[in-house]
Amino acid sequence: MFGGKILDRAFANRAPIPGNYYRSCGAILGAVFLSVAVQLALSLDATPPGTYRQRGTSSLQRLFRAHFPELVARYESEFATQLGKFRLERITKAVQRFLACGDYRRGIARIKCTNPDCGLEYFRPFSCKVFHLCPSCSQKRTLLFGEYVNEQLLLRLPHRQIVFTFPKVLRGFFRHDRGLYGETSKLVYRMIQRFYSSAAGYRIRSAAVIAYSSAGDFVRFNPHLHAIFLEGGFDRQGRFVHVPALNLARLAQYFRASMVAFFLKRSLINERLGRNMLQWTHSGFSLDMSVRIPANSSKTREALAQYIARPPVSLSKMLVEEHEASVLYRSEYNPYFKTNNRLFPALEFLVQLLQHLPDARTQLIRRYGLYSSRSRGTWSRMPYLVRLAPEGWIRQHEQHPAGRLDGTPESCPDQSVSAKVSRAAWARLLAKIYEVDALKCSRCGSPMKVLALITDPHEVRRILLHLIKTGLAPPGLEAASLS
Repeated sequence: MFGGKILDRAFANRAPIPGNYYRSCGAILGAVFLSVAVQLALSLDATPPGTYRQRGTSSLQRLFRAHFPELVARYESEFATQLGKFRLERITKAVQRFLACGDYRRGIARIKCTNPDCGLEYFRPFSCKVFHLCPSCSQKRTLLFGEYVNEQLLLRLPHRQIVFTFPKVLRGFFRHDRGLYGETSKLVYRMIQRFYSSAAGYRIRSAAVIAYSSAGDFVRFNPHLHAIFLEGGFDRQGRFVHVPALNLARLAQYFRASMVAFFLKRSLINERLGRNMLQWTHSGFSLDMSVRIPANSSKTREALAQYIARPPVSLSKMLVEEHEASVLYRSEYNPYFKTNNRLFPALEFLVQLLQHLPDARTQLIRRYGLYSSRSRGTWSRMPYLVRLAPEGWIRQHEQHPAGRLDGTPESCPDQSVSAKVSRAAWARLLAKIYEVDALKCSRCGSPMKVLALITDPHEVRRILLHLIKTGLAPPGLEAASLS
């Protein structure tokens, strides 16, 4: 790491470097050191490719363990305005669960090779499922949501992504009223629905998936909406009316007027500010409609669904210097910051990350029109929709042809994943991300099987002590941690 053990070894035979040297290097040298550190770390990894590696404590978990107590002590005096005056309990519970993610002491699954002549086995810890905070659990949610949207939700018709952003003067309201994104997403859907009907000349029924995201580049607070809209809609006779393009200038103007009227109605802004916002040359309201999804592009549909459900932080973009208590976070070049990486003090980085933690049981991804839960319960009654339904939906309803004909809402893995689904998907998602089959024996190639889930603290401790004694301890586990 820059300033860490890797570079200490690299410069062992040179004159000592002052401790504040790296902070003065600037963005370019920081990026160079980051690349060097990653390459050196990869070169030191002797794990054969395609082999499952047991997880250890992540750099983000170590960062929270070291600096979260200080954040709690200074919360009311320094951070309550930014993170919320009454959210410390919610934040503390989420952080505690995150710190227990991958902790072998909290419970383990025993996984063993089915070949009796091999007998290879390992133990896997439980996950926390703290989405938007734990990168590992958030990645699982993102992949499952991408599969769901592609295989179960989107009709085999053209779609378009539309990104809606808000001016700085309104962003603070989203920070302090976390229910605003639900109301604004509903307004956005109705707005596009009206434009489609106006283009068709009569009312048509469309569909959309709208996701709220609060994170911009370098984890800064930048609330915006990502929407995947069907390009058009269906009339009363079930005919699809394709609307391939909308007037972007008119749509942006209507979006601005609708949002100003909404905030005026909620008494969040006064009339004078509302009039000024309608006259601003650069209003801060913007729309991007540049990404289009062809009707049969399965990879594009899944990739875009993953993108709108991505977590606010990625471990692959951050490099933690624990000795210097700092975090180097990299991204694509940002013209606002005029750099592609930024150095944070550790405590500041945690505050930036925690501002994106939603309230418990908050629905950040919503479906409208033909994609709403109630409407999808009636798809089986509409032959014109069945013909265009995604393959996963067709397979599911061929197996259960009478399912959901009453129009009852169906479940969607956009916010949570059941334990059964999570366990079934774990090995498959590992293979999808890292090209590693976690349930394939690395010694003989035979299938591996989950034998038991062990949660009794005494039994877990006995197993872990045995693993340490025999030199087979999981990464980061020490005997002192079991006392």
